[in-house]
Amino acid sequence: MPLYNGEKYLKEAIDSILHQTYADFELLLIDDASSDNTENIIRSYNDNRIVYIKNEENLGLIKTLNKGLNLAKGQFIARMDQDDVADVTRFKKQINLFEKNPDLGVCGTWFTCFGDQIKERVLDHPENDEDIKISLLGRSTLGHPTVMMRKSAIQDLRYDENYTSAEDYEFWTRLSRVTKLQNIPESLLKYRFHDSNISVLDQPLQAENAKKIIGNQLKYIGLNHSDSNIKMSEILFGNFYIHYFSDSEFKKLTNFANNLESRNKQKKFYNENILNNTINQRLLTIFNKTEKNISLISFLLKNRKEIITKRRFLANAKMIAKIILKK
Repeated sequence: MPLYNGEKYLKEAIDSILHQTYADFELLLIDDASSDNTENIIRSYNDNRIVYIKNEENLGLIKTLNKGLNLAKGQFIARMDQDDVADVTRFKKQINLFEKNPDLGVCGTWFTCFGDQIKERVLDHPENDEDIKISLLGRSTLGHPTVMMRKSAIQDLRYDENYTSAEDYEFWTRLSRVTKLQNIPESLLKYRFHDSNISVLDQPLQAENAKKIIGNQLKYIGLNHSDSNIKMSEILFGNFYIHYFSDSEFKKLTNFANNLESRNKQKKFYNENILNNTINQRLLTIFNKTEKNISLISFLLKNRKEIITKRRFLANAKMIAKIILKK
């Protein structure tokens, strides 16, 4: 647990870890030269599982995270933030999953967003390895403070300091190439929203680095990591709600999807069937938001006819009728 001036919520976060039903762990509390009451709060505990480390100078979050990875002695390494609250069964359920799946390297969970001015809601993420890998092409789908990692799986890989505010997202993309990822489909952490969240303070930098991370993944499978392709990948695999799409935009998106699948057949990184199904589902959703015309239908019949055939017969008949009437 990296710490920096986190006195406000720190005790609640620490207590949620110390009260875990799985009790055999060390809790590394790494204080990044805080100037508030953080140290006094830590020293108020009398629990031999706590290992308190204080940086002599402020190193920043990423260096502190890597310091924690280097110092951790356990077979598994769990992440936790100073302002969140872990469900007491979190460690036990993650350990059980690791023991049943020796090839699993990273295990996250769903989590509940909460805060003084927001309505509580559960944020779910893809459960299985292939679905997580594919979704990483558009967004991060592992909640950082929910994650537990198998130490032998991450080996000497560490967070990259070049991806401030998105270092976890970048880390998952590299780990996805060497080990399996999974999410437990249950909320096992309460993620606190407040004005000091990195996602609030550094949102522009986070978004900029996320684009670089998507570009790196496209480059990895042999696609041009141009701004246009990065945008297409975000639209296809991100969480964006599409209000309206032009026929020309849809053609570009379809061409990008075809190129992505073609490159993947050579690289063989993503499961071809799952990738195809994921793309088709998203394209069909966006197609329903797209202005239809003969040109677009003709294009799809030549380049992605399954988008047409996946629609119900009645829906297709109505669509064609409307196009004819317009003409």
